[in-house]
Amino acid sequence: KSRHCKHPEMEDALFMWFTEVRAHGAAVNDEMLLEKGRVLGDKLSIQDFAYSKGWLANFKSRRGISHHRLHGEAATANMTAIVAGRAKLQQTLADYSPDDIYNFDETGLFYKLGPSGTLATAPIAGHKKSKERITVALFCNATGTDLRKPIMITRAKRPRCFGKTFQPTLYTEYFSNGKAWMTSVIFQDIIRAFDRDLRLQGWHCILLLDNASSHAVTGLQLTNLKLHFLPPCTTSSIQPLDAGIIRAFKAHYRRQLVQLYVNCAEEGNPQTVDLCQALQMIRLAWRNVMATTVMNCWHHTGFLPCDDAVTTTDEHDRTLAEIQQLIHRLDPAAGPSAAAEYVSIDREVETMQELDDDTIV
Repeated sequence: KSRHCKHPEMEDALFMWFTEVRAHGAAVNDEMLLEKGRVLGDKLSIQDFAYSKGWLANFKSRRGISHHRLHGEAATANMTAIVAGRAKLQQTLADYSPDDIYNFDETGLFYKLGPSGTLATAPIAGHKKSKERITVALFCNATGTDLRKPIMITRAKRPRCFGKTFQPTLYTEYFSNGKAWMTSVIFQDIIRAFDRDLRLQGWHCILLLDNASSHAVTGLQLTNLKLHFLPPCTTSSIQPLDAGIIRAFKAHYRRQLVQLYVNCAEEGNPQTVDLCQALQMIRLAWRNVMATTVMNCWHHTGFLPCDDAVTTTDEHDRTLAEIQQLIHRLDPAAGPSAAAEYVSIDREVETMQELDDDTIV
């Protein structure tokens, strides 16, 4: 017979913790789940409960959690989960046209960070490179015909550089909070706006997402948009934006930034950029990502219902070569991989708050 859990709030909290740590690639076993269940239960003032092996087995069954053996480096992206996730996606997407399949993801961006070297006639004192971070969220469809307006999250509600007349929404969707993080409130605002646009057009689409804690959908009512969450620890293999689209966007942004810094050096001006300039460069960088690049990245994931051959493109290599040339104008001693390292320098930057026990509760 169907058995319902005695303390659903504790199980919700435990599953939230499990999803968070697995998204970071951490291994979790039964003993860890039991101990964390007790900790979260205490914080929720649950006293009349035995955290037994039987309860744990039922919890894992209810939440679709199963055991997988780790095999060396494959542990970071479990192949069993990837194969199963890809097969499920193929079934889910079979009734959708590639034009109607979207992916959404965030990335951190050190928007002021220039190359590390420079020319000088004498040794110069070192200076701290700016690693001021903003969060950029992107989403697009599988054919590359709809690159939705980028979303920019900063710390300042209206920076001084905007003045009184500059309108950031002409270039990006603009949000702010104290940490420049994606939050569930911002996420739901974005998704509701997308669903409203689809409803006005009489269009139905599906959106692929990772299981980030900020992608909470509690209380979210949608009419024309279906959300599909990818299995934890599979996004590096089956999320299209992670397959090269974000990398192409950052390459285009950094090409503009290095060109700006070269111009500043040649004109004797300070090498810096403000949020007003960054916002416009983000918009242009996203527009410069080619549809063939987007399609290649989607097809690389291997789950599209019609996996036809796509014309290859060397867009990323060409952009890296341009960045490398610009870096050499600033620093002829730069190594051959300087451009690639520069483009990916903020790849692992956090874009949302890591959940501790109190936040989960």
